[in-house]
Amino acid sequence: MAMIEMNALSTVLCGSFSAKVFFPEMDKLELGENDYDKKYPVLWLYHSDGGSSLDWLCTPAEKCAVENGIFIIAADVQHCLCTNMEYGPKYEEFMVKELAGICRNNLPLSDKPELNWIGGVGTGAYGAVKAALKHPEVFSACIAMDGIYDMGKICERAKQGETVVCHNEESLKAVFGDIDHIKGSDNDVFALAEKNSSGRYYITGAKGSAYQKEAVELTRILKDRAVYEETDETEADFSCITTMKKAVAWLCGR
Repeated sequence: MAMIEMNALSTVLCGSFSAKVFFPEMDKLELGENDYDKKYPVLWLYHSDGGSSLDWLCTPAEKCAVENGIFIIAADVQHCLCTNMEYGPKYEEFMVKELAGICRNNLPLSDKPELNWIGGVGTGAYGAVKAALKHPEVFSACIAMDGIYDMGKICERAKQGETVVCHNEESLKAVFGDIDHIKGSDNDVFALAEKNSSGRYYITGAKGSAYQKEAVELTRILKDRAVYEETDETEADFSCITTMKKAVAWLCGR
């Protein structure tokens, strides 16, 4: 199994970024003499707020890449809820557009939507679903593990003085700007799911989790585009061994 750490300059972020790249061993890749003859499927992963791309080192990401013959790329998205921040870097634009171009210049990655997938855990699942719904021309499928989706509710709790998913009222204003009108906006994945009719979604909810009902509701709205599975693994359990292996196998049609 193989993993490399990529550090490069981002013009969108106005600074450098770090990403972990998991892939099959070199002797398993079909590489031409002068060019990449074969382009490989790629899964782009979001970590949850409060974490980093290092979190994926504790998961079966490497094994999933080897067993399924794909690349898995997890970049640091800091403390942004995988969003184009109102007062901060444009992380959604970075992940959807710039990162893919940088990686394709250095790795044999396909640019076909049917071979580009996105996924995440916790608030990273929220970001992944939002990206898939808003950018079906980029991503054809999404895996969302133990996601936290209702940002309107998160903002309301923060306004009452709570610190929720590593955010308080002021930090959420930095992310979203106006936190009084999340419902129905481009930051409301439930509203986006009502409007969007493309893509495939594998959604898991941890049994007994405070956010399980949100995963069930999102699945209901997506109808036959989504598969839902109840699990015993939460986003705090970074091993997510069973969940991640099943989710990636689903992406690859296994």
